[in-house]
Amino acid sequence: MAERGIVRLNKTAEEFNDLGKEELTRGHFQEAINMFTRAMEADPQYSESYCNIGNVLAATGRQEDAVGYFMKAIELAPESPLAYYGMGNVYFNLGNYESSRVAFEKAQNKGMNHQDLYFMIAMSYLQSERYNEAINAFDKCLSIHPHDVEAHFNKGMALARFNRLEEARDAFITAIELDPQHDDAHFNLGIAYAFLGQLEQSEQQLKKALEINPSHILAENALEELRKMG
Repeated sequence: MAERGIVRLNKTAEEFNDLGKEELTRGHFQEAINMFTRAMEADPQYSESYCNIGNVLAATGRQEDAVGYFMKAIELAPESPLAYYGMGNVYFNLGNYESSRVAFEKAQNKGMNHQDLYFMIAMSYLQSERYNEAINAFDKCLSIHPHDVEAHFNKGMALARFNRLEEARDAFITAIELDPQHDDAHFNLGIAYAFLGQLEQSEQQLKKALEINPSHILAENALEELRKMG
């Protein structure tokens, strides 16, 4: 009789980690956490499982709970950029924009080179009112992915706050060309036109913002002020 193969009951940390990723693709967040936890138990030095739990906790709104997992992942694998990137996202969501920028730039220094990374660096600068640095980071993002609507839009926001209104106008126009239904881009283009003294174009864009989103209260208020000026 042929000898039966031995069935291995104990999985490795990597195998549990892969099962967690499968659960994550199905939207089963708690099941994913359970599998990543089993990976940690199988090998407490397996850094990716800590990072993955941090990502799941952050994605489900448990930002503060995620911090410790990312810190442990960084402790175990200080040269890996993924935990720094995850930590940056958590800090950003918690409103700690300086810490988020530092974490994202550490991910960059560890070798990460992705449009999303530069976008988040730019957003951290933007939220910290460091507009020139934000513009440069958005440009880096757009050099990788020229059709990123939100990068064009938020670059326009940074340019407008830096009082570079004609460049802001052009950035909003590009965002609208890529996404004609972007109500905030129409609204901010309308505001840029108003400051540039192009009141007819301003009115057109504010009306378009309201057409797309009838509850856009800022566009409604701006349109009312524009009509008073006329």
